[in-house]
Amino acid sequence: MKLKFTFLLHDDTRLRDDFWKYTTPVLGNEIVWGVGFSMYSVIIGHLGSDAVAANSISGIVKNLAACFCLGLGSGAGIIVGNELGAGRLDQAKEYGGRLCRLSVLCGAASGGVLLALCPLIFAVTDLSAAADHYLKWMLVMCSCYMVGKSVNSTTIGGIFCAGGDVGFGFLCDTVTMWCVTVPMGMLAAFVLKLPVPAVYLIVNLDEMIKLPAVYRHYKKYKWVKNLTVKEDAK
Repeated sequence: MKLKFTFLLHDDTRLRDDFWKYTTPVLGNEIVWGVGFSMYSVIIGHLGSDAVAANSISGIVKNLAACFCLGLGSGAGIIVGNELGAGRLDQAKEYGGRLCRLSVLCGAASGGVLLALCPLIFAVTDLSAAADHYLKWMLVMCSCYMVGKSVNSTTIGGIFCAGGDVGFGFLCDTVTMWCVTVPMGMLAAFVLKLPVPAVYLIVNLDEMIKLPAVYRHYKKYKWVKNLTVKEDAK
């Protein structure tokens, strides 16, 4: 079959409607998440240059450690989506369960690797004594954060999206970040003036706070749905 330029201009109303139906909540989720993380930087920035320096390094390390977790989430979406699209719904549920269990192990492994690399991280950084103290606690918190990040990336970012269950992620991140962690972080930093490690812990609780709701939503199996559209027989 030859690829023709006219295929790019073909307007399929049903496909277009489905595209916006399933991608708009995902886009909204990414916006909510991205702006929320920007607010975390604003909160930490209020705590001084040592806190900013430690947060910058911990953020880089955390993102590198989370790469495998994010890859697992993307792979989960492909694997589960393939089974759902083929109509093998029971197989998709089985794979979803296996991937969720695997995500816990991957998160724990990523956290363990992060902790193991701590001596190397401190060896290649040149921070003040206060920043070193902050960074030590931040890395410990990041290692725990990996488990929640891995599970949520696999479920919200992978399994749920594969079945078109995209509204939950948008709602979950909106409530968690903008009703809990961002207000609590601002209160802790601007009003209560808590120590830097305490504020950092609060603004990194979002992934762990979501876990009970994510598990409960997963067990409802609303994501077990075939999104493919078959052409009418002629």
